[in-house]
Amino acid sequence: MNASDPFRDNADLIRAFEERSLTGGLKVPDRVLFDLEEAREDAVRCSHFSVIQGGADTLKREQQTGNTLKREQRTFAFLRFAAVLALFTCLTWLLIPSAPSTARVVITSPGDEISATQPTIAWNSKDQPGQKYDVWILPAAGDHLTMPALFVGKSVTSPVSFAQLQPGKDHAETALLANTDYRVLVCLAEAGRIAGVPIPFRVKP
Repeated sequence: MNASDPFRDNADLIRAFEERSLTGGLKVPDRVLFDLEEAREDAVRCSHFSVIQGGADTLKREQQTGNTLKREQRTFAFLRFAAVLALFTCLTWLLIPSAPSTARVVITSPGDEISATQPTIAWNSKDQPGQKYDVWILPAAGDHLTMPALFVGKSVTSPVSFAQLQPGKDHAETALLANTDYRVLVCLAEAGRIAGVPIPFRVKP
């Protein structure tokens, strides 16, 4: 690759200096003037591009800053909502009464179908010895929380003979009826019916 020769490349400009008049006038060749004008225009274009590019960079930075601020605001709003939701959940959990555990009580008598109209009520439990329970015998249909009980035993321990149960309000029967469906419910004493699950059974004809 041949190296550039500055004397040859600028021969016209050198000749102009050599041929200048004694009065000091200098005739610059047209080609040199064209090159100088083109260089000036290039410099102006570069200057404009730098200004435009600088403005674009500034705008881009401002947009990035605005986007970052919006993301931070959204994140803060989400965290505030999550904190309020967590607080509401905790308050709800604390204020709503929880039912005592009923998984410890397993009714063993009466079974699914019995023939006795005065059956013994018995159950197994993992509670401490001497734990007291409430017992209800209910109709087969209706809400067990509000349905009037047919027979009730309060603060008793397993097993409970039918004679220990008291007839419910406005219930005059002293025994169960044959060919009839019932439910028995056993809960921790003083815990209410919400603490247990009614178990269905049937008295044979």
